[in-house]
Amino acid sequence: MTPKRNINKLAQIIAMSRELGKKFPRPGRRPRPGQSASAPISMPQAPPTTSERLKPRPGSKPTETINVGMRLKFLLGCFMLGFSVLAARAVNLTVLQGPELHRRALHQYQKKITAQGHRGQFLDRRGHTLAISLPVRSLSVDIDQVRDRNQLADQLAQAMGTERYYLRRKLKKAKPGSFPIIARKLPPGIISKVQHLNNPALFFIPDMQRFYTMGEITSHILGFVGFDGLGAEGLEKVFQKDLQGVSGSRIITQDRMGRVMPVVQNISEARPGADIVLSIDATVQYIAYRALLRGVVRSKAKAGSVVIMDPKTGDVLAMVNQPAFNPNNMLDSQPEARRNRAILDSYEPGSTFKIFTIGAALDLGLVKETTVIDIENGRFNIGDRTIRDFHVGNPVLTVSQVIQKSSNVGAAKIGLMMKPDVLEQYILNFGFARPTGVEQTNETAGGLADITHYRYVGQANRSYGYGVQATPLQIITATTAAVNGGLLRPPHLVSGRMIDNKVVPIQRNEPKRVISDKTSATLRRILATVVSSEGTAVQAKVAGYTVAGKTGTARKASGRQGYTGGGYFASFVGLIPAEDPKIVIFVGIDEPDSKLYYGGLAAAPVFREIAEEILPLLAVLPTTPAELKLPPPRDEAKSPPMPMPLPELPGTKVATSPAQAPVPAADPTSEPVSYKNLSMADALDKSRARGVVPKITGSGKVVQESIGEEGELRLVLE
Repeated sequence: MTPKRNINKLAQIIAMSRELGKKFPRPGRRPRPGQSASAPISMPQAPPTTSERLKPRPGSKPTETINVGMRLKFLLGCFMLGFSVLAARAVNLTVLQGPELHRRALHQYQKKITAQGHRGQFLDRRGHTLAISLPVRSLSVDIDQVRDRNQLADQLAQAMGTERYYLRRKLKKAKPGSFPIIARKLPPGIISKVQHLNNPALFFIPDMQRFYTMGEITSHILGFVGFDGLGAEGLEKVFQKDLQGVSGSRIITQDRMGRVMPVVQNISEARPGADIVLSIDATVQYIAYRALLRGVVRSKAKAGSVVIMDPKTGDVLAMVNQPAFNPNNMLDSQPEARRNRAILDSYEPGSTFKIFTIGAALDLGLVKETTVIDIENGRFNIGDRTIRDFHVGNPVLTVSQVIQKSSNVGAAKIGLMMKPDVLEQYILNFGFARPTGVEQTNETAGGLADITHYRYVGQANRSYGYGVQATPLQIITATTAAVNGGLLRPPHLVSGRMIDNKVVPIQRNEPKRVISDKTSATLRRILATVVSSEGTAVQAKVAGYTVAGKTGTARKASGRQGYTGGGYFASFVGLIPAEDPKIVIFVGIDEPDSKLYYGGLAAAPVFREIAEEILPLLAVLPTTPAELKLPPPRDEAKSPPMPMPLPELPGTKVATSPAQAPVPAADPTSEPVSYKNLSMADALDKSRARGVVPKITGSGKVVQESIGEEGELRLVLE
């Protein structure tokens, strides 16, 4: 179609519209120019109201009005429905789900953590710290912020040096909304590596690391805590409630990167646990530990125990065992090393038990210390059994000599003077066959064999320490009762609790009388003869002091073979001074070498070494003048005068002139060994492997090593 034709068509349309407008003008409008004057002119009218608009027009049908009303009602209904839905949703979010949504909103940047109460310390009787909790950090994870658990496990495994399988399993078990602990008590190096991951799901929480200042020296007494921070063995378990304190809680705030903000809100304050003061003397404990270690190495023994007590109070000043373990490194410890043998291992005490048999007979007035006993040259046939003495050749012995020579026959005959139930009652009164009640877990009660069917033979065996099971602590507790005036005092490892910087003593049971004070004095005189040139404990002598005690050499049963092929348990229990005992020491050596299995050879030297060091420390003054070794007489006319030599000290040789001083021969095969920068446990392990027991000062790592005047190794720790 051409443009000219389009224009013509448009002109025609416009002309037609004008014609129609003339014929049908709009109401209320004036006629336009050219419009007919006869056309009616209408005045402007007001706009129709809503009701007028809704009225049907003339000529319209009624259905049109109905359709308009329906449309309005439909629109109004839709509006009301939408408003109702929105209102219901608002009520649901604000009223029904409001608290949960509020919690989840806070959870995104706030966390509630538990603040543990600081665990109490263990202190020795002089206030030295034995165990303390140090602040460390543990790693936790907000499991809701973890996108890929396996990927996070792989990253942590690489940073921490841990197996991926372990971490994946731990993260997989975590429930939504939880904060599982991934690793506890992390060292600073690993903490730095984890922080470099920059993972907002990971965060650190404060934790406590238990540290034992004397390591394995006090390990069997204190025990250790588990990974959960709760006491697992020893005093840590016994006093768990007192030590743990009360936990508190606080809220920490994090930014969007998961970093902890300095704003902390405390909900409840944590309260520290109580400090426990022990009866242990840390220095005495170390001296006993070192002497026992030397004794076990020297006698090539399986194990050993030492217990030191104050007979006046029942306080345990030291309790050590070998082998031992380092509670600061529990992963390397063995179950056998963790046994507190002084309270857990019971054995037949052997000759040390003669103290209580003869003490009962003396208390009953059946014998005196001078009463003569026919020992039949050391062989006594009773029923189908034969009792033998280790030292034979004496047809008769006094009661005092029965102890001095450790005669089995003499002890058996004295025991048979008493009725079986009377002797058994004395044994029970001395504290045997029941726990001592010391503050330790799982203490062994020991026991007495049932001798109903072999009463005569069984009573004879009991008299010299067979058919009776006892622990080292039971032996020394009964010995203190025998020599302290006849009073049985329960042993104690704990003196009290520290409250407001003051020691509040624990409640103790009243002592019970076992024998009379007169009988106790007689026993002390008899036991002093054992540590003489004619007794069995010559090596227990301590210069300047009167020593009393009793040796024990007991066979150990070996299953069905009885005593055939079994080892020996060598022991010595001694008291110093004999007239008025200030300390009692028990030494037990389990299965020593076949050449040193006697108590006087394996255990007595350990007793002497301990006593020589701790007596001055405990301010126990000498009671006898020291014996000086004088030179042999010489002819003054033939030889010039010489100075009197100084007395020899244990383990040293004193020369009177430089020319006489011995020069140690150099050992070309020995290589210098350095202990610097080693921990106490590592230094002790290294020295023990070389057969050397050092003197240690301080705690921490070795910073200085030297050789003392007596040739001993000295280590200074910081």
